[in-house]
Amino acid sequence: MPSPISAKNEKSSRISSPIKAEKENLRGTFAAVMMLGGFLILTWLGVFLLFIARN
Repeated sequence: MPSPISAKNEKSSRISSPIKAEKENLRGTFAAVMMLGGFLILTWLGVFLLFIARN
């Protein structure tokens, strides 16, 4: 049976691990979101212009 001290150390090491946030490179994610946003804006603009042209 583990001693209370070692159990406490194991628990604190498990708790502190998720707190450490690694700095991730999110440039690819940002570029993908910008491209998706651009596509959505162009699509809405195209539909709006089509609506205006038909009236």
